[in-house]
Amino acid sequence: MKLDLDRQDIGRSELELAGEIDLAMGEGRPGKAQVAGSLVIQNLEARVLATGTLPATGIAECARCLATFECRWPVPVDLMVLRDVDSDEEEGETLLILQRDGEVDLREPVRECAVLAFPPAPVCREDCRGPCAASGADRNHTECDCEEEDFDPRWEGLP
Repeated sequence: MKLDLDRQDIGRSELELAGEIDLAMGEGRPGKAQVAGSLVIQNLEARVLATGTLPATGIAECARCLATFECRWPVPVDLMVLRDVDSDEEEGETLLILQRDGEVDLREPVRECAVLAFPPAPVCREDCRGPCAASGADRNHTECDCEEEDFDPRWEGLP
């Protein structure tokens, strides 16, 4: 996952990226993710802009039923490589890399984008029912005979 500043043509082009990145997000989250896709590169001599959305895939834990599943999520990438390393330009919403020439390793900026884009509560499927609150049975695979109580005692004192 490298961007070669010395061989990048002036103007607009595409950069194909593919590889595995270490996310290190903690338990229940993907440790690694596969990322593959292309970024639009705009070489403006003093700066190089890289933008696009890369699809990512990793093994995660469902927030409802706690089953592990293959999670897919879009990773928006928006970064700028400034060739004037003495520039006082500020980052804003765009990741900023200061490098005059050579190859820019995009692995860390793509990792940051993937971690930020990861859903806060991933679910294995939209209709995941999760476990039964009373018995703990996985309601995705078995029907539970537990009675659901509609009464909430916190409302008892209200007229």
